[in-house]
Amino acid sequence: MKKPLLILALILLSLPLLQPKAYISPLNFILPPNYYEEIPVNTNGGLYVYLYANSTVYFAIEGTNYSDVASSFYSYFPLPPGSYYIIVSNNVSNSVVDVQIYYGSGRPAPTGIADYGIELKGGTVKPYVEEFNGVIGVAQIYSISAVNGTDYGASLQLNTVLQVNTVQGTQQYWLQNVIQFITNESIYRYVDNIWNYTSSPSELNSSLIQGEGYVYNVGLLSPSSYYAYATQGFNMTYPFYAVLFISVQTIPQGVLVHFGYLNDSMTIWYDNVTIKISNVESAYLLVDGYNVTGSGNAYDTELVFGGISNGEITYYNSLNAMLYLAYVNSTNVFTPKALLPFGLDTAEASDNLFTTSYQGAYKVKVGNGEETYIPTISTPFKAQIINGSKEIDLGQRDYITVNVTGGQPPYFINIGNKSFIDFYVGNYTISYEPSLGNQSLQINVYDLKGEKNTLYYNLTVNPDPVVGVKISNVTDLGIPIVAIANSSLGTKPYHFAWYVNGNLVSKENVLKFNFSSVGAYNVTFVFTDSAGYEIEKEFKITVNPDPVVNASLSANKTDVGVPVNLSLNYSLGTQPYKTYVYLNGSLINEKLINFSKTGLYNLTVVVIDSAGYKVIRTFYVTVIKDPQLSVNVATTGNFFIENSGVTLSGITSGGIPPYTYYVYLNGKLVYTKNSLSGYSLSLNIGNNNVTVVVKDSLGVVSEQSYLLKTSYNLTDIAVVAILIIVAIVAIVVIVKRK
Repeated sequence: MKKPLLILALILLSLPLLQPKAYISPLNFILPPNYYEEIPVNTNGGLYVYLYANSTVYFAIEGTNYSDVASSFYSYFPLPPGSYYIIVSNNVSNSVVDVQIYYGSGRPAPTGIADYGIELKGGTVKPYVEEFNGVIGVAQIYSISAVNGTDYGASLQLNTVLQVNTVQGTQQYWLQNVIQFITNESIYRYVDNIWNYTSSPSELNSSLIQGEGYVYNVGLLSPSSYYAYATQGFNMTYPFYAVLFISVQTIPQGVLVHFGYLNDSMTIWYDNVTIKISNVESAYLLVDGYNVTGSGNAYDTELVFGGISNGEITYYNSLNAMLYLAYVNSTNVFTPKALLPFGLDTAEASDNLFTTSYQGAYKVKVGNGEETYIPTISTPFKAQIINGSKEIDLGQRDYITVNVTGGQPPYFINIGNKSFIDFYVGNYTISYEPSLGNQSLQINVYDLKGEKNTLYYNLTVNPDPVVGVKISNVTDLGIPIVAIANSSLGTKPYHFAWYVNGNLVSKENVLKFNFSSVGAYNVTFVFTDSAGYEIEKEFKITVNPDPVVNASLSANKTDVGVPVNLSLNYSLGTQPYKTYVYLNGSLINEKLINFSKTGLYNLTVVVIDSAGYKVIRTFYVTVIKDPQLSVNVATTGNFFIENSGVTLSGITSGGIPPYTYYVYLNGKLVYTKNSLSGYSLSLNIGNNNVTVVVKDSLGVVSEQSYLLKTSYNLTDIAVVAILIIVAIVAIVVIVKRK
């Protein structure tokens, strides 16, 4: 399991950091005539010697057969492990000789590139001096794995010497800008150190140095103090590109030291340290092959790999990296005149790395060698376009990848009125915002020496795309949402994507989507043209339940002229609603419907809510003719009274049953029933007005009226009277006869 970065930082900060010591040691001494210097040296196998004197001296390695007379030379001596003495004698010249010598076992050593201030040519050593205000260390790391027991740490260190000249004298400081790696976890951080090289051991007054970090003490027998600061940890991916900066300037309080790194194209000055020194006349970074510092250390500048801290010697399982150095002063950027593979003043070392020239830079990888210096191999300066956009939209940045190798990095790239610094050997991507239209671009690429490659590049910049989306923000569950995206301009072809609550549902410009439940939804539309220009639009959609429509008729049968009432009730859905009423296919939009003719009618109701959900209800209405009453009237009488009574029977056709019959005698209701069959009614002497009314279920009536005259039957009465008289006469006659 990976350690949390905070724990890692605390662990690393608990270590004494980067205490200087030498694997290859510098030494400067003066030899009067007939004096010699005897230098003890222990080697674990092999010995490197770089010597320069201002006059001829005698040189020998005691215990070997090697000796020589020269004013300068360099060599690697393949000695077995052991203790030896290097003897330098001024027995050749009659003058005082100033001797500068670098010696030591080549491995383990901090390995990479280092500028000692000496050029090695034709077996001779030629010292030089470089003064500058800033140093840049560039690394391109394609793999790194290191181990020391259970420690997987490693470091890449940019180290240099600060020279401060004051009224009272000179001071020197060892400045370190370091990347520390935990290689098995791909974690790194930046660390800076400042050591006092004016004397040995290093002494720093915490009240006279001010930055983000603190002054620490280290060592028991020979205690030293140093300044240190560390950033938080970061995750590393490959290839890992790093640019480290150290720059110095004088300020009224003394000297200001800047430690920085490049983050993409932005320089991060993560620690700005003030060293309070009085009466400063000048301050600069110094490489000096003639002298050593007050502490006896070399005036060198290094970009080297080693252990993580505390003088650790690390074994590298793998390393594939490219390095180079550049110096900056007020007027120029330039590179070291000569480089050697081992650092002089760095405490942390590696067991098994070596350095070679490679495409204008220097490759460091796992292996061993007996190199005394890094030969400069001139590589042709070459630049070519690897890829780039052909069409983009206005407002977009164009990205052009240029492969630059050889020559002398860093490289400078100019396109139009834009300029870029390419620190890296290999692919570099330019990002800039071009103007509208068809363009034929010229790209000029320069190396540090001023050599030039010219590249040509065609680009079309289109107007930005315009996108409009037509979509409703509300729908019903049963109605799919339909959205239409209309696009123009930009770079075709276009790409569309529709998301509902984050889930991709369509890649067409038209979305038709059915929701599975009611509720609120987020619909996201993403438009991308072929140039990568992206437009995103968000919509809030409400899905309502489907509408419910309750429709009813007051009757499904009616008589001509009797209206039918249509009742409608709405709920749910999306208001407002639209209602259409059709009678036999013709729009009438009426709720009280009259029929002028008999027949079967189709009444259709269509309700559409605002989401477009349609509800259809269909009714059939039978319209029949009005009721027709037929009455059978049978009068009755006796011997004396004519039309003394009447019998009524009624039959109704048409109308809508059930029927109700009413019988009125001289305006007075005398009968109410649902049928009329053989109803007998007594009549009064005189005129009788008999009215029969039938009413169907809709209240439509039909009636028949009859005028019946009731009177005495005088003829019959006269006959009876005559008969009675005759009878009486007969009786009287009979009686008289007796």
